[in-house]
Parts: sequence; structure tokens; C-alpha cells
Amino acid sequence: MPRWWVTLLLLGFMLVNFADKALLGLVSKPLSEAFGLDAAGYGHVASGFYFLFSLSAFGVGLLADRVPTRWLLLVLAVIWSVAQVPIIWTTSVAVLFTTRVVLGAAEGPAYGTANHALHKWFDDEHRQLPTSILATGAAIGSVLAAPILTWIIGCFGWRSGFATVALAGVVWCLLWLTVDGEGPAAAPAPAAAPETPADDVSYLRIFFSGTWLGTALLGFAGYWGLALTVAWLPRYLQDGLGYSVSASGYLVALAWVVGGSLTFGTGALSQWLTLRGVPTRRSRGLLSAGMVAVGGVLPLVAVAVPGRLGPLILVMAGLGAAGVVFATGQTLSAEISPVKRRGAVLGLNVAVATLAGVLAPTVTGDLLQAATDPLTGFSHAFVVFSVICLVAAAVGAVIIRPQHDAARLLSSSTTLYPQEGAA
Repeated sequence: MPRWWVTLLLLGFMLVNFADKALLGLVSKPLSEAFGLDAAGYGHVASGFYFLFSLSAFGVGLLADRVPTRWLLLVLAVIWSVAQVPIIWTTSVAVLFTTRVVLGAAEGPAYGTANHALHKWFDDEHRQLPTSILATGAAIGSVLAAPILTWIIGCFGWRSGFATVALAGVVWCLLWLTVDGEGPAAAPAPAAAPETPADDVSYLRIFFSGTWLGTALLGFAGYWGLALTVAWLPRYLQDGLGYSVSASGYLVALAWVVGGSLTFGTGALSQWLTLRGVPTRRSRGLLSAGMVAVGGVLPLVAVAVPGRLGPLILVMAGLGAAGVVFATGQTLSAEISPVKRRGAVLGLNVAVATLAGVLAPTVTGDLLQAATDPLTGFSHAFVVFSVICLVAAAVGAVIIRPQHDAARLLSSSTTLYPQEGAA
């Protein structure tokens, strides 16, 4: 099975995943009207998507260390499609909220499990580029979703968007059935590989390493921006900056293009630096922290800039810059994790990061509800996001040291659990 075909299919997996997420923001106004939701109520519904998101990300991550990932991914995608169906006809807020919770529970493990599956096809030095390609699924999926779903919604009503993404999930499942293996890098690393922690190193030692904690913190900041993009960016463009519904659909697509370009470009740069011998503390860790810091600064500037175009550009660039950490963070976590621990390590990394998805939509909705006008409310929301990014970047730049942590984990595992032939 060619590894780039698997990469392409996993990219498609993320395309559907983020089309699902983007859809709620695209239908936020007609959906709110149909269900009688104010800004705070819509924020609570949007946050419901993340109610079990983090818990399931870690739980399925543990399962991925024991069950073939190709079957786990198939089951997740089937649940996505099924969860969309009731919204096609329901008028119940309870049913709407429940379907969002179920969808979030199935989509929570998606990114970590997809990366675990992808890393079985590439060695560490060559993982960053395919991992970044996978991360651009968020951007590409939303770029395709925004104009296409906006057109479908305009022609056939907002509920038709949910039928469309359900069908896309079914199509992906059929294509994924062509995968018949786990990949050449799925086996544990040989004992002769001194830089790789042993398979019996404890989860807690990995989770309390500076690299894992730093990447989780950076991921939390980046995901706060992602949650804002998915749940509130269309409303910011319409109510805050005064763009029309159709224009906001195209501008949301542009925002995802910016974010995807930054993610791919940063990933390509990171792999280029790594292959030329630059320590991964710099080529992955400091690069990630720097981009999250940029993501924090730009929205702060946007708050002070008058007009529509300046704030639009700054907010788009800031949200996109913070999001690059989704690719580099997964590679950093994988670097310090043995194969038999990687599913849970990547899963819990996603779980911690995506806690921001529970908080960001609700906090933003409450800020909007309390503000005198929408633009003021969004300005307050962007300040909160900026502070989170700057704190995370400062801490991450100090504690992310992948090669040091990998060596420490190797030392602890070989000391506590001597390998065959060890002195």
C-alpha cells in the first residue's frame, strides 16, 4: 500500500472532519432562528460538540495502542455520518445538542488517531511534512465546505448542509476500505535505536515531560483559535465587520486558505531544518512557540486598527499562525513516544488541547451577550485569545526539549525495565 495514498486518504478523513465542524458556523444564524437561540444559547450548543471530545480523544487513543487504527478510523467516520442525520428534520434543542455531543465524541479522537496511523508509514525524520499535509485537512475541508455548503444551503435550505456532510462521510468510508495494512513503521523500534524510549516506559513519565506538556499547552492556545474560527468567525464577519452572508462564506474560505498555507509552509520548513541537522528543539519546538506568539500578537493589533480590511487581515493571519502547532505538536509528541504508547500519547495531547473547544465558544458567546455591540464583544474575545497564546508561547519555548526528554525517558525505562542483553 503506497504511503502517499494512505496520506491522501487520511487527508480526506480530515477534510470531512472539518467540513462537519465548519458547517455549524455557516448555518449559525438560520439555525439559531429555527431553534430560538440567542448568542449565549448558540454558544452553549457549539460548546456541546466538545462535551465528550477530550475524554473520547484520550480513551480511543488508549484503544489505538491495542486495535488496528484502520478499523478505528472507519468506525469513527461511520458515527460522524449517522450523527448528522437527525438534524435534517428535528426541531428539538435537546436533539440538536445531543447530536452535537455524539458528533464531538466521535470526532475528538480523529486527529490523534489519524496521526498515529500516518506515523506508521513514515520514520521520524520524514514525518513532519505528511503530518503537516494531514493538518491542512482543516483548512482544505473548510475551504471546500464554506463556498460549496453556502451554495447548497442557499439553494436547498440550511438543513441540506447536514445531509451533504453525512454523504461525504459515507463516501470516505468506502475509499478507506482499500487500505489493507498498518504500515512499515508500525512495529516497535529495534533495541539498537538508542534515541527511542523503550516500549515499557510509563505513560505518566511521558505526560509529565516538558515536551509533552509544552505541546499540549501550545495546542490549547491554537485550538482556542480554531474554535473561534469554526463557531464565531462567520458571525464576526457579518455582525462585527458588516459583511454579507455570501461574502462571509468566501472570506471564511480565505481564512482557511491562510491557515492551511501557514501550516503547510511551517511544516515544510520544519522538516527541511530537521533533515539538515537542526535540533528538533529549534526546528519543531521553538518554531511552534514562535508561531503561536505571532498568533497572539496579531489579534491584539487588530483590536486597535479601525476599518474592516485591516482587522480582517490581522485576525485571519493570527488565527492561522496559532493553528500551525497542530502539526508540529503531534510530531513533537511522537518523537518522545515509543510506538506502543503513541496512540494514547497523541490522543491525550489532542484531548488537553481541545478542552479549549469547550471553553472558547461559550466564553465568546457570554462576552458578546454582555457587550454593548457585537464588535466590542468580539474585540474582548480576541484579547482573551491573545493572552492565552502569549502565555502558552512563553512557557512552551522554555520547556519543550524533545531530545533531552527522549534521552531521559530512555534512561528511566532501561533502568527500571532492563532490556534483553542490557548490562
